[in-house]
Amino acid sequence: MNSRFGGLPVRLRRLEIGAFAFCMLAGVASAASFSFSGTFTQDDQRQLFLFTAPSSDVVMRTWSYAGGNDAAGDAIAPGGFNPVLSLFDATGGLTASSALVDSNDDGTGVVAADPATLNAYDSLLELTTLLAGHTYALVLTENDNFANGLTYGDGFSEDGNGNFTAANGCGGNPFCEGPGAQRNGSWAVDITGVGTAAEITGVPEPAAFLLGSLGLCAFVLARRRR
Repeated sequence: MNSRFGGLPVRLRRLEIGAFAFCMLAGVASAASFSFSGTFTQDDQRQLFLFTAPSSDVVMRTWSYAGGNDAAGDAIAPGGFNPVLSLFDATGGLTASSALVDSNDDGTGVVAADPATLNAYDSLLELTTLLAGHTYALVLTENDNFANGLTYGDGFSEDGNGNFTAANGCGGNPFCEGPGAQRNGSWAVDITGVGTAAEITGVPEPAAFLLGSLGLCAFVLARRRR
């Protein structure tokens, strides 16, 4: 993965302090694009991203199912799992009561089709109603692992079910869409039109995760990819 929330090297711990002071003085950066990539090792994993200062048009999308060139200009290979994106309002901290803003499974009609399956299963969220002073949490999951309700505390439908696609006919392997349709755990996500964005390692407990926008700004300036 391209970013780390915990266990920062000493060099980045020092940068964190300086970046925090910079954010206090300079405010949040103008809207930009952020690209992230990594690999799941089992079906029920989640990947969390935080972003602040959305502009009037924010686009969140995946590239890993069908592949393509992400916002950073990197070529992403096709073959990843069928992704789902869920967005929560995490202003004041990501808690059990953080509200689900929107979600998307397949960006059919807009995203490209995978060259092997001919399915357009990459996810796309394009929103014009996000509030500039808010912090948002974007959650990446695999298809069938959907948000259970209208808040983050409601959890996701496949929480704790490990490799829930292993019975689909790929020899007991995860990331299986059906017999002869083996995928892999690779993912790639773009978040564009925001001031800051960061990838958070691990899945935080809602009640304990209270990272505010200024703290996020510090981490982003220390770990921003582009």
